[in-house]
Amino acid sequence: MLERTNFTRVLATLALCGVMSLSMAASTARKEAEKADVTVNCEPNSGMIRISIQNHRRIGNVSLVVKDARGRTLYIEEGKAMTEELVRRLDKGVFPKGAATVTVEAKDFVITRAFTIQ
Repeated sequence: MLERTNFTRVLATLALCGVMSLSMAASTARKEAEKADVTVNCEPNSGMIRISIQNHRRIGNVSLVVKDARGRTLYIEEGKAMTEELVRRLDKGVFPKGAATVTVEAKDFVITRAFTIQ
């Protein structure tokens, strides 16, 4: 019976260590995401939508997805950014007017920004 109790304690300790490791990894991921920023400029007097991505280190593989207010995908771009900054300019004329969102996903972060196409 003593062996079973020790085995249970070992399992509980290992499980607790695993939970703590996952918690620390999630905390690190949040800190990494805080070092990144996405801005969207969609001025009424401009014919372009400007999406700017800044990160504290090389962005790497990146995905941009623009969706309308109904959740329909309007634009997708996937690629690799070898620097800490990536700027995309999209022609506003090919998008319907109204509310939209852009989601930028990279290794370090996933950021969604809302904007309005006028």
